[in-house]
This record gives sequence, structure tokens and C-alpha cells, in this order.
Amino acid sequence: MNARELLTHPLTLLATVGSLLGSIGFGLIDPVWSLVSTTSGMWFPAIAVTAGTILPEVGFGNLGTQVLLGAAIVFVAVQLDRLYDRAIEWYQNR
Repeated sequence: MNARELLTHPLTLLATVGSLLGSIGFGLIDPVWSLVSTTSGMWFPAIAVTAGTILPEVGFGNLGTQVLLGAAIVFVAVQLDRLYDRAIEWYQNR
């Protein structure tokens, strides 16, 4: 990989945005994560249908795959966070 590919890679953008949010303060991350977590049952199916069915039909199959992968990663992170919270709550209340 050359430097240009590294700078224009989607993971570089994700890391940059993540570090920007982290440097601004964690006070912004919790409300955003709560919104993403609370609404995951609505946005994930909509993104999955759009990325998996609609985008390939209009000629954006590669973009659809990337969008679907990103949404799936966030959705799995939300589910793991919920599992972790429930496990901690169970352990404290047993």
C-alpha cells in the first residue's frame, strides 16, 4: 500500500472521526451512542435493504457492500454492548 491509499482508505476516515470525537470529549459520545443503540432496530434493517438490494440495482454494488459492512459492524457492537451491560447487571444482582 502506498501513502495515498492509506490516507484515502475508509478506515482512515473512521479513525480520524473517532479520534476527533474523542478529543472533543466523551460527553458527546454517550448521547450519540445511546441514540444509535436505541434506534438500531430501525436503522439497521433500512440500511441493510438499501445497501443489499437497492444500491446494486442502481449500479452502486461496491458502495452497497461497504455500507452494509459498516452498518453490520456498528450493529454487532451495539448488541455486544447490550450483552455486556446485561451481564454486568446480572452479576451485580445475583
